[in-house]
Amino acid sequence: MKQQSLFDTLGRMGTRIDPRTSWVGYLCASGATLALGITLLNPSVSQDLAFLERLVFWFVHVALAIVILEGVQIIIGRFRVAAKLPPLLLVLAGGVIGALVFAALSLFALEQLIWLPASNLGGDDATIMEFFKEFRSSGGQVVLFWVLLNAPRLLMLSQQQNARQETVQPRTDGPAEADKGKVDPDLVELLARIPVNLGRDIVALSAELHYLRVYTTQGNTLILMSFSRAVSAVRIIPGMVVHRSHWVALKHVDSLQGQGAALVCKLVTGLVVPVSRTNRAALRAVMTERGIKDAERGARDLAAGTTAPTDGRRVV
Repeated sequence: MKQQSLFDTLGRMGTRIDPRTSWVGYLCASGATLALGITLLNPSVSQDLAFLERLVFWFVHVALAIVILEGVQIIIGRFRVAAKLPPLLLVLAGGVIGALVFAALSLFALEQLIWLPASNLGGDDATIMEFFKEFRSSGGQVVLFWVLLNAPRLLMLSQQQNARQETVQPRTDGPAEADKGKVDPDLVELLARIPVNLGRDIVALSAELHYLRVYTTQGNTLILMSFSRAVSAVRIIPGMVVHRSHWVALKHVDSLQGQGAALVCKLVTGLVVPVSRTNRAALRAVMTERGIKDAERGARDLAAGTTAPTDGRRVV
């Protein structure tokens, strides 16, 4: 049993870092490939370094750029104005701001920490003019790098939008939108970004950095929206944040399962999400209350001479 639990844990970890399905895994794989490629090209700025030193130098630079760009993109996505911008423009804005931050850190901090010959650093203390020179020389490359990294996701989002525009069939399953004036605009935006064939019966939301994975009873899709905005948008649906990166609709929770020291939440679709320590007690209480209500309903049905199936939710 313990061996099976270990395999299940490793399987979930592998899924979370798989570049084909995980944004985090995709960033790590792309960054490592880029850093290795630059190291092999051996640009002039690092020609005096040994291969291993050069490899570390470029890995640090690329990793720092990705962390900065992703952090900026997440922050931008939390502002409501971000919902009004096209995805490409949003990514471009993140790239430009991230390039400015990267140029500052690279000039004023990184190159002072990572070994480089004095001749390559210029010998003088960093100045504002040198900052603008650094941004002019690297800014365009950083922005292009960020746009190209996001290109596959942007193309996918564009295809989804085109598919929605071509579909004229109205969708009626899910939260009512009879009076859009009274509906949270973030909820309208979230539902509008879900492909028509996936319906609107939301099962779970999972953050993938500045992207959001939306799970429905019919499948899942990746959209450009911050996790915090999405959780606020679905507050009309009985649900709970069970982890810093995961929200679940309570009606779709099948069971809670302990796996060693960890607790996971299994949903009716088969999706499994982790439950953080701080949310375990609250989620268990909800599941226990649901079980009591099921038992009471069953007792009333038996007393009335009828039987009705319970939802089968269980806590392990």
